[in-house]
Amino acid sequence: MSPPPHDAIWKVYDATVRFHFNDTSKIYTNNFMWYLGPADYKILRDYNSNLTEIVDFGSFFGIRFIVRPIAEYFLLPLFVFLYSFIPNYGIVIIIFSLIIKIILHPLTKNTYKSMKKMQMLQPKIAELKEKYKDDPTKVQKETMALYSTYGINPAGGCLPMILQMPIFIALFGVFQTAIQLRGEGFIFWIHDLSRPDVLFTLPFTIPLFGVSEVSGLALLMGVTTFIQQKMTTKDPSQKALVYIMPIFLTILFMTFPSGLNLYYFMFNLFSIAQQQYVNKFGAQEELVAIPADKRKKGFMAKLTEAAEKSAQSQQSQKKKKK
Repeated sequence: MSPPPHDAIWKVYDATVRFHFNDTSKIYTNNFMWYLGPADYKILRDYNSNLTEIVDFGSFFGIRFIVRPIAEYFLLPLFVFLYSFIPNYGIVIIIFSLIIKIILHPLTKNTYKSMKKMQMLQPKIAELKEKYKDDPTKVQKETMALYSTYGINPAGGCLPMILQMPIFIALFGVFQTAIQLRGEGFIFWIHDLSRPDVLFTLPFTIPLFGVSEVSGLALLMGVTTFIQQKMTTKDPSQKALVYIMPIFLTILFMTFPSGLNLYYFMFNLFSIAQQQYVNKFGAQEELVAIPADKRKKGFMAKLTEAAEKSAQSQQSQKKKKK
């Protein structure tokens, strides 16, 4: 047996089984099956004793049954299948990110079109803000009316991200628990896809986040996130988000497995390429008003109306009491 590497991580485990005997005069017999070995999903499944439950893939807002099937029946089998003819999990992750990008293409394509229309709508919104500069509620109401008039969903850009969240959490669980990724390197400084790819250690710890090590892939992911924000955010009121969001995500991702950061870095690159392609070769968008009988009120518009009705109701009740 070859000696372990000098930077190997050693873990010591112990197990205890306790019994409660009500009658010590009797002899009790129990049979047990002990498994001492790697948390390899295939090996555990072959025992057919529900041992796969010890592999925790995480949960989406506490809802485990959404994340586990994605990890158990899609991600892990896909990784194993791709690895059968691509002997590098880093390349497998890149291909996987491309597959997810292709699956989400129709949705993100519509999102880019909606965002383009929102950019074209900015001059009209600026006029509203100038016209009703002393009445923020009126500005909000008229802005929502504009979105409804031209069939724009201001929250449309969030939908692809929301749909990715279960996949993101499932990936996190796979990278943390799958024995196949333990010790699997990629290129350069990335030596283990199941652990953060540390470039260097800071002489201090970042408050709130508890981060003291700098991840190379997290930095790359942050740069691509910044480029995306610059390409998509045209509203002057949201300019701060262009800088705040990438910085926040970069620090947050510093402690994540390098495989997960590689996935998001490549996904961002594919998203940037997709948006460039849509902007250059896609059909030019035009602001065309939707007929009044076919307009749909968005969630934000309905929320604004409900808030206005509530405020009016409270005012009328105050007047009655007087």
